[in-house]
Amino acid sequence: MNLPRHPILDLGRPLVFVDTETTMLEPTPSPWEIALIKHAPEQLEDRFHIMLRDPDLSDASPDSLRVNRFYERHPHWTGTAAPADVALHSSRDAAQAVEVFTAGSVLVGSNPDFDARALEWLLRQHGLRPRWHHHTINLVTWTYARLFARGEPVTIPTSSYDLSRRVHVDPPAAEDAHTAMGDALWTVRWWESLTEAQR
Repeated sequence: MNLPRHPILDLGRPLVFVDTETTMLEPTPSPWEIALIKHAPEQLEDRFHIMLRDPDLSDASPDSLRVNRFYERHPHWTGTAAPADVALHSSRDAAQAVEVFTAGSVLVGSNPDFDARALEWLLRQHGLRPRWHHHTINLVTWTYARLFARGEPVTIPTSSYDLSRRVHVDPPAAEDAHTAMGDALWTVRWWESLTEAQR
């Protein structure tokens, strides 16, 4: 669908809602699944959803792979075809596609700085650098401010799921949680809830 202009919020750049599923959290999150959803005024929504064909698991965290259900979802380990909406890419092709898709955008998400670190690591593995804006939009911190402004009690930190519920957005269903596209779509709904209140 064509995305209308917001009457109050002036988007000087496209917004890219982002989520990555990674093989580890620290020291460097290495992505194996990436979902990006681009919103720009008067343009059709654009989606990008890939899995890396052969992710390096040599330093992977078992906890990370358990939470994002790597072995139950990655086609090379399940022995099944990739879902219709997911492309399998080499690491190099994924890096090039991410670099182009995110150029000039602002990343939005639940802790998007983590996802930015993961994407930057991927790009720099192949001699590329990020071209998205260095300021991201973290829906967690936006929601803290919204609740505080309404005079509601705020505890920091609070679960992102609890925060999204407090602005009337259900978190992803169990089968979609900790999947890149499921979480990216959740952040779109969360953003729309926060900005709708200002119309």
